[in-house]
Amino acid sequence: MEIDTNKYKVWKLPHPMLLHWIINPGIAFNELVLGQRVPKVTLIDQTSDAPLMERQYIPCPECSAVNDGRLWSKGNSFGHWFGLICPECHGRIPCLWNITSLLLLAVTVPIWIWIKLFAEQKWVEWQKRRFSEVVSSGLPEAKTVNWVRMGLVFGLVMFCVLSLPIAYLEGIGMRAIGVHALLWLAGGLLFGFLMKRHLTKQK
Repeated sequence: MEIDTNKYKVWKLPHPMLLHWIINPGIAFNELVLGQRVPKVTLIDQTSDAPLMERQYIPCPECSAVNDGRLWSKGNSFGHWFGLICPECHGRIPCLWNITSLLLLAVTVPIWIWIKLFAEQKWVEWQKRRFSEVVSSGLPEAKTVNWVRMGLVFGLVMFCVLSLPIAYLEGIGMRAIGVHALLWLAGGLLFGFLMKRHLTKQK
């Protein structure tokens, strides 16, 4: 697929945000449990003055469609366990894999392989219906996103994935757990603030 580099800036490895997605162990929860996926290639429209969130496009290598990245935001951010589906041709869009996710998948092959064999096609049909719902409800704008809630959810997920298992294994007290919770709360709010600055910035 040929990309107009005069119009689009290409985000792919080793872009820092994509490296973070691959390396951060906590992302495994997003991928394997929530079904959140990130494409290997994202295009940023350099000719538009809209916020960054509204200038992201996801190319499909099978049909060359350039899809609005907001199709996979808001109510359609999760549930993509088998990858991203192109809304135009229903082909597969290549996605990144977190290293921890790959290790867990390698260990649990006997479990998930049966889910893939018997549920994947039904999942594809579900994805098609979801696209219809997203398009009919309208694509979100950067100014309408609740960034505080996004940050709090992120902090909660990281606390449950990283802190609670350690607390259980090491038997730390409630006070230490409370400190961890407050730290992740602050970290989540900081994450939401940084995401707001990043995704709402203009050229």
